[in-house]
Amino acid sequence: MKKSKKKKKKKSVVASKGSTDKPKAVAVAESRPVKSRKPVAKASVKDRTVGVVNTVNQFLREVRAELSKVTWPTRKDTIASTSVVLVIVIIIAAFLGLVDLGLSKLMRLVLS
Repeated sequence: MKKSKKKKKKKSVVASKGSTDKPKAVAVAESRPVKSRKPVAKASVKDRTVGVVNTVNQFLREVRAELSKVTWPTRKDTIASTSVVLVIVIIIAAFLGLVDLGLSKLMRLVLS
């Protein structure tokens, strides 16, 4: 969907020679005529409801089609990946705990 760019009216300053008056602003005409909007008839509640239902149905059909294209991991792959994540989380937690303990003891020594 393209956004239309609106042109701003440009003002040019014109001053006559030897005039002590303030310069006058002159508006430059736009190159395109302004289009008037036609009134749009409002859709009835029934039409809007049907439109929403159709949109939701189309969305759900597309979701089902996309999910059928997904390659799901096997149970063995899922357990292996979960195990790796848990081991890494435990290692990082232990490392950060040791660093925190060391820094807190260092701060106690410095402040004492």
